This record gives sequence, structure tokens and C-alpha cells, in this order.
Amino acid sequence: MARPVSDRTPAPLLLGGPTGAPPGGGALLGLRSLLQGTSKPKEPTSYNHALRWYILFPQGLTSRDTPSPVDPDTVEVLMTFEPDPADLALSSIPGHETFDPRRHRFSEEELKPQPIMKKARKIQVPEEQKDEKYWSRRYKNNEAAKRSRDARRLKENQISVRAAFLEKENALLRQEVVAVRQELSHYRAVLSRYQAQHGAL
Repeated sequence: MARPVSDRTPAPLLLGGPTGAPPGGGALLGLRSLLQGTSKPKEPTSYNHALRWYILFPQGLTSRDTPSPVDPDTVEVLMTFEPDPADLALSSIPGHETFDPRRHRFSEEELKPQPIMKKARKIQVPEEQKDEKYWSRRYKNNEAAKRSRDARRLKENQISVRAAFLEKENALLRQEVVAVRQELSHYRAVLSRYQAQHGAL
């Protein structure tokens, strides 16, 4: 006696039921739902429908086939980047941890272009007015100016090393985008040929 058509539904296509479970004992995940990033199961509508899925996914489908969202900040590009040790030394604060261009982040405010400040005109002070208070104030001003120059130079060095790292990382990511687009075009062509022969999924 011939088996009913519904009993021939491939078992791997069923979710939530053991192997060999009758149709309806599990849920079939639709390709449209999978591509849209949802995991809501869809009941089988026909044997032909189930057969198409079995051809595409002989191992069956589970809700785990839908990837979880990825935080872009946690993605690391595998590449070799070895900056000049002298550049790293100039980008690091003495006595502190070495500057790491892979992890360091600059705020938008830090990356804003700085205006060129015109040097103030020097005011000649008569020798007889150069007392102890004058020399103390001048020493403090010189020290503050030196700290400001050193901090600006340190940040410029850090930005330079970070930019070199990002340039190399960006080049690798562009190559990966090209490869992914080519792979996507290939799978779209495969899906198009399948739908032309067997109908839309």
C-alpha cells in the first residue's frame, strides 16, 4: 500500500520533533523569514515545498541558522601591523602603557582641525622692572607653553600612528567587501536558476 504523500516529508526539515516524526510535529523555517533575520517558524504547506527545502538544506534548519547581531566595535581584522618602535615611543606617555593604535579611539572633538594661532607680539620689559616676580611669572608661562606643545605633539603622533593602522585595515576590509559581493552575486545567481526551474520559494 502506497504511503500518503504527507508521510514522505523529509524528517531533517522538521524542527522541534524527533527524527521520523509525522508532519506537523515540528516547524519548517521559511527562507524568506531566514533572509529577513526572523526566526518565526512556518508550517509545511506541501510535499513539493518541503522537497525544495530538502534540496537546498539537506541537513535541515534550526533557529540557530540565523546569526545574532554583531557589535562592530568587537570585530577585529586579522592582519599584521608593526609600526616603528620609535613612532610608538613618541606616541606614548613616558612611564605609562605603550600606545596601542588597534584599540585607541579618538573623539570627534579631538579630531577637529585646530586653528593657527598668531604669535602674540612680544612686549619689551625694561631691565629695571625684571624683578623676582617677573622672572617667576615668566618661568611658569614657559613651563605651561612647553607642556601644551608636548601634549599637542603627543596627540599628533598618536593620530598619525592610528591613521596608518586604519589605512591598512581599510584596505583589507575593501578587499573583503569585494570578495563578499562576488560570493553574494554567485548565490543570487544559484537561487535565481533554482527558482526558474522549481518556482519561487
